[in-house]
Amino acid sequence: MEQFTRVEVKDGRNAFFWFDNWLQSGRLIDITGAVGTCYLGIARNARVCEAVTQAQWSVRGHRSRHFHELHARIQREPVPDDQQEQDVILWKHSDDNFKPWFSSARTWDQIRQKKATVFWNKSVWFTQGVPRFSFIVWLAVRNRLSTGDRMRAWGTHQGYPLCGEG
Repeated sequence: MEQFTRVEVKDGRNAFFWFDNWLQSGRLIDITGAVGTCYLGIARNARVCEAVTQAQWSVRGHRSRHFHELHARIQREPVPDDQQEQDVILWKHSDDNFKPWFSSARTWDQIRQKKATVFWNKSVWFTQGVPRFSFIVWLAVRNRLSTGDRMRAWGTHQGYPLCGEG
């Protein structure tokens, strides 16, 4: 699953241990599954700062190679310090470029499928066009209007039953 945010941990009070991408390898709950909370000994709703005791990580080690590698990765991470500023949420702007502000345009560019421009686009989408009408024309051009014959083909009946129908 693609990650559109990551968290730069400072004091660890805002970042969720299991549900935020604070290790830059994805959400830990997605990596370990629900069983990870038992193996590492960290509550499911814990913040990152709650996995620290006396300025050291208090994450339980485990014999499983998968969890051993994760435990080692966490131990290499700097310990959150409550004397630092708040955690910073970073938003993805391009492949390896994260910034502390959200951009709907950048997010849209990342989630959409880009296709070639169609020849009729200027006939449907133009500056003086009413968006509602442009949308209806776009549906018609793509043959996606829910007309009576199409709805009957889908098994949906429109309107009121005629006399004599149940």
